[in-house]
Amino acid sequence: MINLVIVEDSYDTREGFKYLLKLQNDIRVLKACESAEELFEQEHILEHTNVILMDIELPGMNGIKATREIKSRYPDINILILTIFEDQKKIIKAVQAGATGYLLKNTSPGELADQIKSLVAGGSPISPGVARALLDEVRQKDEHWKTAEDYNLTPREIEIFKAIVEGYTYKEMAEEFNIASSTAKKHILHIYRKLNVSSKVEFIKKVIDENLLDNL
Repeated sequence: MINLVIVEDSYDTREGFKYLLKLQNDIRVLKACESAEELFEQEHILEHTNVILMDIELPGMNGIKATREIKSRYPDINILILTIFEDQKKIIKAVQAGATGYLLKNTSPGELADQIKSLVAGGSPISPGVARALLDEVRQKDEHWKTAEDYNLTPREIEIFKAIVEGYTYKEMAEEFNIASSTAKKHILHIYRKLNVSSKVEFIKKVIDENLLDNL
């Protein structure tokens, strides 16, 4: 059972998430808060929480600051940032604060539930548009670029590397490179191992931190 907390200041959005996620047999909504301060007032809930759906734009303490505070106290909690806009700077700050995933609020209810379950299983959901926004931020930097070649990636792995950065799904990679989805997953695991990361969020963060550009 996944114990989940929602932190969202919009009543309609908060109650909508709460209602839809309660329909899932393996997700238990422990609390729906309108602010980070409200959550911290009932901190005992965090001791039993697996996932937090965190709005980035909150009154008082914003979602990024709340994420940083929660991860400092409870590093095992997965925090999934939900937002309306693909704001590059805020995306980067959220990832650096410890967010495990970053999705747009227009994500369908079914996909949101699937992404929550994937996150708990070790995944790191990032909307394709968000991944592209992160890449755009990296490309705007002026520093010397590193490349995927620095990590001894094979030609196929470099292609998959680019696809990850561009936000391709497993299915899209399979169609683009005429390979099975399972093969795409294996290539991604090999890439993660060579880059010493374990998730898409860590991969994107490494791209940002090391200016790892796909200019090959």
